[in-house]
Amino acid sequence: MKTVCTLLIATLFTTLSFAQVETCDCKKDLDFLVKKMKKMPSYAHQINNKKENEFDAVYMELAEKMTSEISVEKCFKFLSRQMNLVKDYHASVVVNKEYFSKESMGDVQKVAEFKKTSFYKSLPRTEMDVGEIKNTLAEKPESAFEGIYYLKQGLVIGITELDEKNTYAGVVLESTIPTWEVGQIHFYATRNEDGKYDFYNYETITYRPRFVRNLTFENGRVWSYKKASNDNNEELYTGEEGNWIFKDLTKNVQYIRMSHFSGSTSNRKAQKVFLKELETKLTAKNLILDLKSNGGGSYEVSDPFLKLFKKKNIAIYVLTNAYTGSNGEQFTVKLKELKNTTHLGQATFGMVTYGSDKTSPTSPSKYFTFNTTDMDFHKGFFSYEGKGVVPEIKLDFDRDWIAQTLELIANNN
Repeated sequence: MKTVCTLLIATLFTTLSFAQVETCDCKKDLDFLVKKMKKMPSYAHQINNKKENEFDAVYMELAEKMTSEISVEKCFKFLSRQMNLVKDYHASVVVNKEYFSKESMGDVQKVAEFKKTSFYKSLPRTEMDVGEIKNTLAEKPESAFEGIYYLKQGLVIGITELDEKNTYAGVVLESTIPTWEVGQIHFYATRNEDGKYDFYNYETITYRPRFVRNLTFENGRVWSYKKASNDNNEELYTGEEGNWIFKDLTKNVQYIRMSHFSGSTSNRKAQKVFLKELETKLTAKNLILDLKSNGGGSYEVSDPFLKLFKKKNIAIYVLTNAYTGSNGEQFTVKLKELKNTTHLGQATFGMVTYGSDKTSPTSPSKYFTFNTTDMDFHKGFFSYEGKGVVPEIKLDFDRDWIAQTLELIANNN
């Protein structure tokens, strides 16, 4: 059976033409990538002695298509296909080249010149009638992935299913961005084994191609795309900016916001100060711990709080959303192991098992950066990779999450 990424790449190849665009020696990049991948813990756990034949077969298939230089974008798809054989959402291939710049967006001449390039002309466009797409998608139910979406930068996108089941195109229906035209395809998406979506898209300004995997569709939102018919945004954090925020909500409930666990020197210093302050400030019986959109960081920054929370013997109500990732997810799992912890909100991202504390290598052609991983948390967390950490209580998307949590606390006391 073809993999999700294979289906997506096959769809892309039938749409795009790569003649007269920038090329590279992709075989050297592929060999370099495979060498780096074989040092990854995710490769050791998932491929080595288990799926080596499949891994090698894909390598041979790709290598046969690299007997001469090929386009940078085509190479990117090939390299990503090899990388995506491991279920490791920290690992990725990144294109280093930008095809357009934000500074040029207001320059009519530069926009016109960009539209004349071979790259721009090769970009995918739908063959379907845009008016028909609009009418069809307007009838889709709110719960369907297909539908009409807004992108804040100035696009209206129609997500429509293609002939290949669970494969979708994001078609530009309306645009206020000079470089984007109605009918162009902003992204392709496929539904993966965990029920989430893997995107191949073009950055809205730079047109840099990229794979972004394992995106949740819920509450009319997937990634930065929000359904035009749904304006509920309660799962997003919209409060005071910054890290290490503390508040008294009621006599019996206090609130802490942790937006990240960065291992930077400045954040480590701030964490130590905040942790010490909590020893005297944390006095209420109940704590709402807000980890919505916490992208993770170092466990050396997050885990010292576990000892304090255990010592205080308080009821903890942990809030997460689909953008809580990495060590933010690991910390959630560890919190749930404490007595009197309740997890609420939305399932986390599912990028939890591996990580990296080293500089990402650049490919021999210099066109790509390989985000390989070297940190191994497989034993305790692989069951959450892709799926995320699922809350015990899902909160409604149309009402304030803090208010809902306060109601739950009141009912429990």
